[in-house]
Amino acid sequence: MIDIHMHIGRLYFEPPLEPEYLLDFMDKNNIEKAVLLPIENPEDTSYYVTTEYVLEICKKYPDRFIPFCNVDPRRREVPNVIKEYKERGCIGFGEVLCGLYVDDVRMQKIYEVCGELKMPIIFDLSGTTCLDEVGLPKFEQMIKKFPETLFIGHGPHFWAEISSDIKKEEFSSYPKGEIKNEGAVIKLLSNYSNSFADLSAGSGYNAITRDVNFGYKFLEKFQNKLFFGTDICHVNQDVPIIQYIKKSREDKKITQSVYEKITEKNIKKIINL
Repeated sequence: MIDIHMHIGRLYFEPPLEPEYLLDFMDKNNIEKAVLLPIENPEDTSYYVTTEYVLEICKKYPDRFIPFCNVDPRRREVPNVIKEYKERGCIGFGEVLCGLYVDDVRMQKIYEVCGELKMPIIFDLSGTTCLDEVGLPKFEQMIKKFPETLFIGHGPHFWAEISSDIKKEEFSSYPKGEIKNEGAVIKLLSNYSNSFADLSAGSGYNAITRDVNFGYKFLEKFQNKLFFGTDICHVNQDVPIIQYIKKSREDKKITQSVYEKITEKNIKKIINL
């Protein structure tokens, strides 16, 4: 298994995620490699975890960790900084936790350069980060405007849009209940070749388990567009997506082929691993 969404270092007022802890967690859960995502936006965590630190750790453990970079769009020389990080080994961008609308002109500079450099971008859409409206119209417009850029959706607002009955007050929550009408997530994954989704965190797990049968069908239908991830942010964090995806295969709710794509092959393809 390859984890597309893992964090490292001190994020909150609690013990940091040390490399040794993450490696032990990975070994216990049969995770071969993990993407480490720096955090350099001020809206979400208590502390920054810089791209420099992520590169340092990935250099020590090149067979286990894969570096992404993060540059706040409000900084100077953003495209040039991203290009430098690409040259130093970063193969993707994110996760984006910036409190701007997703179509902000400063964000668009990131989309443009990442498209040129073939660096996929992971977004956390919520009520406070990567802002959008009901139906994800701004996110869709960016996916259309930058067809060479790979957009990977994630976060409470993104995953709440698996159903069409979402309300604005649910942008930072995990809506429950049967999915009666398909939402914007289905539309984006169906209509755009550069649109993908990250199953990590409570938001991803909730989206595919709130309506169990719908969830299995969703995994089958979008088997080429989905990535397994944990979104580890805390020591001793519960990560139900791990057992869910394994049990789904064991119980033959998804095929071995679907399991392999979601947990390994899809990410290998987009980052040329």
